[in-house]
Amino acid sequence: MNKLNYLSDEMAEETLKEAADTFFGKRKKIDDELDLFFKQAEQLRLRDSSVKEKVSRLNYLLPDDDSVNLFWNKLGLGDSVYPSIKGQWKESATLPWALTLKGKYQKTVLSLYDDLISLVQDYLYGRYVDHPEIKGKKIITPNLSYLKTRAEDINSQINEINCSSKPDDVLAFTRRMDVNESSKRESVGSGLEYSFDQELCFEPVDFDSLGLTPYPELPAGKKDLNNIAQVSKSIFREKKDRVRTILDIIYK
Repeated sequence: MNKLNYLSDEMAEETLKEAADTFFGKRKKIDDELDLFFKQAEQLRLRDSSVKEKVSRLNYLLPDDDSVNLFWNKLGLGDSVYPSIKGQWKESATLPWALTLKGKYQKTVLSLYDDLISLVQDYLYGRYVDHPEIKGKKIITPNLSYLKTRAEDINSQINEINCSSKPDDVLAFTRRMDVNESSKRESVGSGLEYSFDQELCFEPVDFDSLGLTPYPELPAGKKDLNNIAQVSKSIFREKKDRVRTILDIIYK
């Protein structure tokens, strides 16, 4: 091998290594981000279940469909997902105490709603907690707003790598860099066409397929809480016997 061929082979090897590092490095980065993304989505799915359970308890306190619609309409959320969640009371819970039946009902409704505000806020925007490994550092919990943004960012990266670093193009490039092999292929008329793109290109994240519920924020102003108190009083006054039965069940 003469000096010129040696230098040519050395440059080709270095170029191929750089191309491989870039190609596989980009793919590894996206693989890692997708892995973390779906782990966080699974964690958020558990929070989604917690929100549904709390809404279910709250709706259980509302004796019938008319009461459910009245309650959520008063908060401007009659067309949201909240009224559609079936009322159930699966487990015992710490409940407020009051002297009168009316006071107990009103306090219980307000207590559950207050808990729900915090759950929904955490679900939508997260909250800061201690880092599990780094002392003194805070991290934000997985939340719907963040995951939506991450999905858009990851899909942008996927679109870029699928367009600018296609597997077929990279493989064809490496073949061309192998001077001897390339010469042999050209001498027999063999082209440099491949069809790995369909198998190796990344699929974009379909956020809707994650099944995460898009809960609207809950109003929590003084006026809103007063409206809840008034609705609770109205429901108790008109459907006292049914409310009594409900309270007997959950306070047993």
